[in-house]
Amino acid sequence: MDRSVVFVHIPAFMIAVERVLQPRLAGRPLVVASPDSARALVQVVSDEARHSGIRTGMRLNEAARLCRDLGVLNPNPPLYARAEAAILRILNRYTPFVEPNRSGSAYLDVTSTIKLFGGAGNVAFRAEREIRDELRLIPSAGLAVNKLVSGVAGRRSPPSELIEVEAGSEQSFLSPLQAHALPAVDRPCWIKLCELNVRIVQQLAEISTTYLELALGRKGALLHRQALGEDYSPVQPPSAVPHLSHRIELPEDSNDIVTLKKQLFGLVETSMSELRQRGRGARRLQLDLLYSDLKAARGTRTLRSHSNLLSGWYTEAEALFLQILTRRIRVRAIEVRFWDFAPDPAAQTQLFAATEETKEISLSTTLDGLRQRFGMDAVKYARAG
Repeated sequence: MDRSVVFVHIPAFMIAVERVLQPRLAGRPLVVASPDSARALVQVVSDEARHSGIRTGMRLNEAARLCRDLGVLNPNPPLYARAEAAILRILNRYTPFVEPNRSGSAYLDVTSTIKLFGGAGNVAFRAEREIRDELRLIPSAGLAVNKLVSGVAGRRSPPSELIEVEAGSEQSFLSPLQAHALPAVDRPCWIKLCELNVRIVQQLAEISTTYLELALGRKGALLHRQALGEDYSPVQPPSAVPHLSHRIELPEDSNDIVTLKKQLFGLVETSMSELRQRGRGARRLQLDLLYSDLKAARGTRTLRSHSNLLSGWYTEAEALFLQILTRRIRVRAIEVRFWDFAPDPAAQTQLFAATEETKEISLSTTLDGLRQRFGMDAVKYARAG
């Protein structure tokens, strides 16, 4: 039996949420960026701003030159988190298999519940209507047999509409699209593909896996599978996701060690807080750096036992960071990925053990409660800025 996977997506999610609270922003060219630096990067772009040539990742000062009446919104993570939680509550009415994707989007596997709601297409339309009516956000949706194709379809769907890709037509749907429509094609990969004169998904599908691996490394096989519309990954609720990752693109490229460590600390702190909310500890870490010239560096660390405490994991992350930072080129982005999970190790701690570890567990639990109530920026460690 073919799966039925729905992808629900709020275009320019952060801007859409801001417009709900500030209707006067409707129709204006807008971006979300931190305007505290002349070299700040654009994080989200409205359709109106996109028509002026503004793109995500562009320098804010460059975007302002392209559009003189451009509006700049400061990021408001607590607001977006509340909106995303409200969307997920609506989607969970239709299936327990809901996997948040990026901000304002999620996958739903409705294979086992479609009979309750009159078909997968009806699930998508009902979910769209409820999000629109209850939250005043305008979603679009895609429907296919897997996450890959439903995601591509949903991002191409007009607001309040659904693009349905019938089983067996995945490759024909993807073939005419630009290769960067595939989720595995990030900016560095797109640049390499253009150098190879490969721009269309059909071209990727026609190239042998062996050649793609020679040209692009291990990602070559993944690209080939995606070009064929193949994806066997399950829709997983957050508690079942086998890894946890957080990434930050710096407001401006930097090789200042203090600045980079500060960003790394924030990523590890956020990750540990999320692990504790999941009731999990991690044993393995992967750290990725992206330099200004789009070359990357990667390293991994493994602990002897599972942990979700900031003190131990940041020490490991900092040592790994210094180990792989071997170039004088400025760093553009940092990403941490934790995996190899086990139940929260704090639950195994002796109740009356007066150790430094138990003190940190108590402090972390208090901070987690404050952040859940008031947002991640409500309380910060001094070194996190």
